[in-house]
Amino acid sequence: MKLAELFRNTGIDCRTESEKNIEITGISYDSRHTRPGDLFVCIRGFQSDGHDFAEAAAKAGAAAVIAEKIPEKTGEVPVFLTEDSRKALSAVSANFFGHPSDDMLVFGVTGTNGKTTISYLLKSIVNVWGKECGVLGTIAYVYGGQSFESVNTTPESFELQRMFDEMHRRYDTDVCAMEVSSHSLALSRTDDISFDYSIFTNLTEDHLDFHRDFEDYYAAKKKLFLQTSEGNVINVDDIYGRRLFRELQSEGKPVRSCGIGKDDAEKENIWYRAEILGKSVNGTKTRFFEGGKLLGELNIRTPGTFSVENAVGAAGAALMAGIPWEAVKKGIESSRGVAGRFESVENSRGIPVIVDYAHTPDALENVLKTAREFTEKRIITVFGCGGDRDRSKRPLMGEAAGKYSDYCVVTSDNPRTEDPDAILEDILPGVKATGCEYAVIEDRRRAIKKALTEYRPGDVVIIAGKGHEDYQIIGTVKQHFDDRETALQIIEQEI
Repeated sequence: MKLAELFRNTGIDCRTESEKNIEITGISYDSRHTRPGDLFVCIRGFQSDGHDFAEAAAKAGAAAVIAEKIPEKTGEVPVFLTEDSRKALSAVSANFFGHPSDDMLVFGVTGTNGKTTISYLLKSIVNVWGKECGVLGTIAYVYGGQSFESVNTTPESFELQRMFDEMHRRYDTDVCAMEVSSHSLALSRTDDISFDYSIFTNLTEDHLDFHRDFEDYYAAKKKLFLQTSEGNVINVDDIYGRRLFRELQSEGKPVRSCGIGKDDAEKENIWYRAEILGKSVNGTKTRFFEGGKLLGELNIRTPGTFSVENAVGAAGAALMAGIPWEAVKKGIESSRGVAGRFESVENSRGIPVIVDYAHTPDALENVLKTAREFTEKRIITVFGCGGDRDRSKRPLMGEAAGKYSDYCVVTSDNPRTEDPDAILEDILPGVKATGCEYAVIEDRRRAIKKALTEYRPGDVVIIAGKGHEDYQIIGTVKQHFDDRETALQIIEQEI
């Protein structure tokens, strides 16, 4: 592709005819992966600055460089300046792959909790509808009958555009459900994705190590709905959802409300609404309404009010996109849930063990409240907090665990480069404030064993924080560790 074509509608201009005709064969933002003919984009990262590696990229054969300042020693390689290299990377990546998302039906899902579940519910609905649906998110990137390891919830803009191109052109996939993280929105990774319909789940304490404050976090999430073209579905059971709904309405964006509603006045105003008829450990029975009209019963195969909110969001977006109710109903009712999301660990002893990814105070509270609905006696909870992440939520996690559990085992999650004991010390004030009985065991395997040896008939054991993850990061080393596998091994072989 000619450089002039790559720069189309980016705000970056070639200065000469020879520059316009430079042939670009790829795009890179890591000099270690730069190949001859690449356009190298200097990105300011969190640990390093791409401007410092422009010389290495030039030596590797880069044909041109985009930068926010003139880097040193790029030789004869032309440098093009921009105010924001991340925005530029998104724009040139979209041009390079021909804006593949323009020709697809793209659902965006954002919020603190529920993104993964809604994405997979949408995939199930779309499959019943008779179309293939790719999923880009926390667990994996899934399309073309394959599953690729997820490095980030939302990858960098170049990888995003490449995956949309593969989905659409190579695998003939016309629909994608995509988790959209606040990081990706703030860092312009999704600027050039054509979102048709987007869903807001909720907003609770998380990522304040990255965002300046909660308002900055909210503003990043809102960005998705301002760039969505056809319709937005907002969970108004959430306080920030109600604010977002009002703001989008006043700004003339296409928007519908969804949720359960806490009183009759609220219920009348919720466009996509589920009325809960019955709850059990096996799921929730509801009736579903659109614009006040009853569409029919909707049986959700995972328990808990939060599961209903997720299902309503997915159903609302699918209906708004023109997918028939029959496909929506069958798609949701046939979904058995997502790995590591309120996942039961089946075992020969019949000990009720539930593994969940809950790693925010709100998510943990929701999981424990749901477990309380069917627990005869005690809730025993194993949990921790990740290292090198938002410290402010740690005592809040401790408080949520202590408030809704009868016994807590506080342990390591992914400590990364932080001292595990220091993380535990941050958590404990919250637990202690509730008066809940607790133990502190830094080693996660021993902590899970402690919880399981505490079990008595009628209790339920919750192992929270890692969910689907099959690894633990200690220092900079990623080693195998699976909560589900560990719990099962302990139950069957050790207690």
